[in-house]
Amino acid sequence: MMKLKLFSLGVAVVYPFHLINAFQPFQSHLVAKNANPHRLPSDLEFQIHGHDYEKDGSQAIVFEVPVRQEGIKMYIANDGKLQNHKPGNGGMRMMSYESQKHAIEDAVRLAEGMTRKHALYNTGFSGAKLVVNHGDVDLDDVDRSGLMADCASALQRLGGCVWTGCDINTNDEDMQILSSYTPYVLAGLDSTVDTNKATAMSVIGSIMGILQAHDEQIEDNTFLVQGCGKVGSHVAQELVRLGAKDVKTCDIEAERALIPGCFPLKNGQEWFHQQVDFLVPCANSFAINEQVLQEMKPPRFIVGATNQPYASVEVRASFDEKGSFHVPESISSAGAILADSVEWTHPDLFRGGASSSQVYGWIRDLSRDKANQLCNYAGNDAKAVLQATEEVYADSSNDPIGQTFPDWILENTVLTDCVIVGGGMAGTAAAYANSKAGIKTLLVEQGDSLAPKTASSNGDSRMYRQMYSNPFFSQMQTKALDMWKVLEEECGEQLLHQNGLLFYGEDTKETVEGSVQGARNTMKELGLPHEYFTSGNAIFERFPALKTRDTPYSGVYEETAGHVRASAACAAMAKFATQLGLCKMLTNCEVTDIRCSDEKDHLVTIVLKDGLSVIAKSLILAPGAWTNHILQRHFDMILDLDIWRIHWAHYEIDACVDVPQSFFFRKESDCGNDGGLYYFFPATATESCAAFTPNKKIIKVGVDFKTTESVDVPRSMNDFEYDTMPEVLQLMDDFVSEHLDGNPKRVEALVSPYTMTKDSYFIMDTLPQHPNVALFSGGSGRAFKFAPLIGDCLSRLARGDTDFLLEDMTCFSMRRVAAGLKMNQSKSMITVSTGNAINDAGGIAPVLAR
Repeated sequence: MMKLKLFSLGVAVVYPFHLINAFQPFQSHLVAKNANPHRLPSDLEFQIHGHDYEKDGSQAIVFEVPVRQEGIKMYIANDGKLQNHKPGNGGMRMMSYESQKHAIEDAVRLAEGMTRKHALYNTGFSGAKLVVNHGDVDLDDVDRSGLMADCASALQRLGGCVWTGCDINTNDEDMQILSSYTPYVLAGLDSTVDTNKATAMSVIGSIMGILQAHDEQIEDNTFLVQGCGKVGSHVAQELVRLGAKDVKTCDIEAERALIPGCFPLKNGQEWFHQQVDFLVPCANSFAINEQVLQEMKPPRFIVGATNQPYASVEVRASFDEKGSFHVPESISSAGAILADSVEWTHPDLFRGGASSSQVYGWIRDLSRDKANQLCNYAGNDAKAVLQATEEVYADSSNDPIGQTFPDWILENTVLTDCVIVGGGMAGTAAAYANSKAGIKTLLVEQGDSLAPKTASSNGDSRMYRQMYSNPFFSQMQTKALDMWKVLEEECGEQLLHQNGLLFYGEDTKETVEGSVQGARNTMKELGLPHEYFTSGNAIFERFPALKTRDTPYSGVYEETAGHVRASAACAAMAKFATQLGLCKMLTNCEVTDIRCSDEKDHLVTIVLKDGLSVIAKSLILAPGAWTNHILQRHFDMILDLDIWRIHWAHYEIDACVDVPQSFFFRKESDCGNDGGLYYFFPATATESCAAFTPNKKIIKVGVDFKTTESVDVPRSMNDFEYDTMPEVLQLMDDFVSEHLDGNPKRVEALVSPYTMTKDSYFIMDTLPQHPNVALFSGGSGRAFKFAPLIGDCLSRLARGDTDFLLEDMTCFSMRRVAAGLKMNQSKSMITVSTGNAINDAGGIAPVLAR
């Protein structure tokens, strides 16, 4: 029979097993999770040899667990007597200690710290900690499976009086093994909750509480995240997302500090030589020592995830004297145990009924409120923090804090008619249309603004024109132009500027932009006014800024064409929608969960990263280049979409040169990556740019072809690169020099994503099995000019109104062959298409022009 050696920190004693077995397991739904655990190995039934350890003033008891692997020791420290109605809870860490005494001391210290965390929030637990001293055994040589079985045997013997989870050098895989033997594991294993993110959210919440108490904004403060491991990396990412003024990062493993939007310290830079508002320690204990005290300019605040960041009470007191306000880690680093409280009290809700973002949001709010209370009690005086901490302990007579989670969800849930995901052209147009139809709407955009620079709808200009190779799109533009005029009248702002458009160049076949001859034929067929040029000389006579003399070019010109002020148009549609009082728009809001009801009402629930839940009658997806990310993650389907890296640039040119808005067609090169399609926007279409030198102006130049080989075309934004390609910039420079006088000079170059379908048609449809979920994607760089019309179509699709302004919507079906819809059934992607799908052989011509 196995025995646990128990060490009371007053007098060493061995508990007889008949007393240990007298403790009854905690009766909760969690036990049922693993009612029939695997049988533990029979060779665990052996005696162990313990040793004595004494320390005055502590209530903790320590058990030494029998471990079969030589050189490994395991200790379970529980802060106080064992009890199943308020069990001990703390993670299992694995480290190499100087001695067994040091390991036991660490276990006790951490268990006592856990008690403070649990008590501050009243999680329903007392403090415990499991410590494994692997000594001289390399971590890679630890028999983790056997170790977990050894640990499970002890937890089973303790009958639910101690629960554990991950900590340093243990992971989810370890906990999976452990939970196969015993139910007394709280590690978010059967949920989407990441306990590291949970801890990070409690750090973020405490920072928010501090800022709230001081009436400050995060964008006015600087931060140093010391330690960028499993917790610190999430803290740094969230600080960037929330708009912190400056986030420095450091880690003993330098590559872990390379977090987008942060400023990693360079080799030789000491973290304690940095001057910041917030020091955010997320590394091992005791890092803030005498050297740091002497050399670091005291930060205003110290808020982090590290348990016991100070090397001594004297160092802590000195920082207090210097005015560094420290939020105790029992407040700021409590995220994991708060998650445990939910898992313990509401296991079904934790494992599937709620989103992980809701758990994180609840944790963030609890930590924010607790830190704010601390500041108020302390009067923002660093020296008063220890005393003030005593005032913010939760009332232990109340129910465990995890019981409040369902109420928090209800309080953070809003109802609306329609949710729109994506704040670019299609999203803002849909919001505009919804508001005109009297539909209450919430629009969420993950970027820091509507039409953010990282997406496809940002900028000064997009072409509008009726000059297409396909009459369908010419007629579609005619309808859209009428709607643009209404929008301009409603918002009192000019959004369309008529400056004409020239198609010119070689006699190519139909391209993604159509062709000169195809556009001329459509203009003639529809009786639309235009000019046709039969030679390069004729083009030069009309547009002397273009170097077309003695070239075999032809051209067609539409005087009524022009450009749309892209970003301004998105802003105008959004402003109109919100001014009617029916639409609210949120930026910096990432959607983390989408759930569609199977009931007759077909209600849709989305959850945002901050935990806010939105329940709506319908959903409009306008995520642009992020379409497949949304579809695959939340609807188990994907589309055959490519994401092109479209290069464009601003060129400075002599002010006397009037460059027309134009599109040039050249036969695609047989070698290299010159797709042959280039465009100019005149200086009147670059309103946000100013020339760098006198007597100059700025024009916009771009390419309209795929700038990477087919095998390298990104399929998701995870693979997208915003860096420009030198060879493409050289093609643009050569083109500009070849076609323009006026000493053109490139002053800026950028890359934007275009979401492309295989046939260059949009996708504008409802999702299979979800008639109230509409999708727009695959704009293929030509959708903006139709914005009000697209918005109207999406609004009608989502609410089941078939009275479309377009007579035929089948060409935009996501079920057509070229859309490449695949749905995941039984883990294999099933291709879905309809018999009347548009293809190259029939229906509308597959190659269009912008």
